[in-house]
Amino acid sequence: MSFKILPRLFILLCVHSTAFAQIVPSPIDPANIENSPYVYTGLIESDDGYIGSGSVAVHPKLVLGCAHMNYGDNGAWLPARSLRWFWKWNQDSYPVDSSTGMMLTGYYYFSQYQKNVRWLGMDAPWTFQFDFVANYSATQNTAGGYAGKWVKDGEQSLTTGGSNKLISGYPSGRYNEGDPNEYRMHATEFNKDMYKDTGNYLGLDGVETGSGNSGGPVWVWKNEEWAFAGVLVSGAEFKTSQWSTIGVCSLNKQGWGLITSALRKTGTPGSLLKQTVSAENVPAPIPDQSSISGKFNVSGLVGVIQGIKFSLATTHQRAGDLIVTLRSPSGKTVTITKAVAPSKSSKPNLVLIAKKVNGFSGLDANGTWTVGVRDAYANNIGILESASMEITTQ
Repeated sequence: MSFKILPRLFILLCVHSTAFAQIVPSPIDPANIENSPYVYTGLIESDDGYIGSGSVAVHPKLVLGCAHMNYGDNGAWLPARSLRWFWKWNQDSYPVDSSTGMMLTGYYYFSQYQKNVRWLGMDAPWTFQFDFVANYSATQNTAGGYAGKWVKDGEQSLTTGGSNKLISGYPSGRYNEGDPNEYRMHATEFNKDMYKDTGNYLGLDGVETGSGNSGGPVWVWKNEEWAFAGVLVSGAEFKTSQWSTIGVCSLNKQGWGLITSALRKTGTPGSLLKQTVSAENVPAPIPDQSSISGKFNVSGLVGVIQGIKFSLATTHQRAGDLIVTLRSPSGKTVTITKAVAPSKSSKPNLVLIAKKVNGFSGLDANGTWTVGVRDAYANNIGILESASMEITTQ
């Protein structure tokens, strides 16, 4: 079987003049292969004979890459089970025996990608903004049970702040056939902010990776670790005009939709799509005609909120005295229970069990949530015994 390298050569509509002292990829020291982010990087081979790069981010059964690796020569998507994954490949030759790679069961992609390929061509910036795919293995861990960290908004992380950035992968097209570095893992490091080109597609001049590195993960340095922010989808080098550039499809809310769809196919999304958290600092007294609050700290959920079920238990002489509210990390507040006037009867001990709370759908779940309990009327005191919330994302 012959192997082909997908060339990603194009000219940006808006060319930024750059001296030719460009940043280029370098083979990584084999001693670093077990370090982040290289330990989450691998080589991908398609049934059409193309090779590219990918990464295990978010979940150990996902391999994130670029959509054109999954798009066949016949102008249609490759069928499921058409890609093989060679985790941490770092040899001086291509793996001759494809069976040594892990077969990826399936994938999710933007439907708009195929439309734009047909209307505009594969090398148009409007197409590149959808050049993202979430491959998955339903039965096997793709990186020994581990996965790289990620950022919520790849565009923001890559275009602002001047943080260190790194592209890992296999720029085999930079080498002549047989060169021992042809299939070594490489790293391209830079700290210049990228610029927004079209939609979710970002560019940067003065950096060159060469063909073959399509799908290579783009990492940003956040909180003292490398975090996934997007995939390399294009690159160009023009020595005669002293200019080079790269293009990246950054991780965004739409991309999370592909990731969460793939996670459900793995059968083991775990706490990435659903978490139950309990309020801190409870039990706590509820003073007469005053308020108390409890905090929920939520982290690690992907996607956006699909639903919330809220539970609460109080000891109080009159449940109708109590007003319960829930505030999201973004500041949106929903009233869960209202007070009942003293002229009307009320049972003691307000208890809620898995009560569905509306009003937060589509919001980010991660951050600090606050439950507020206010005693609206005089003469009774009580205790907030417990409070918890189950958050499901999509």
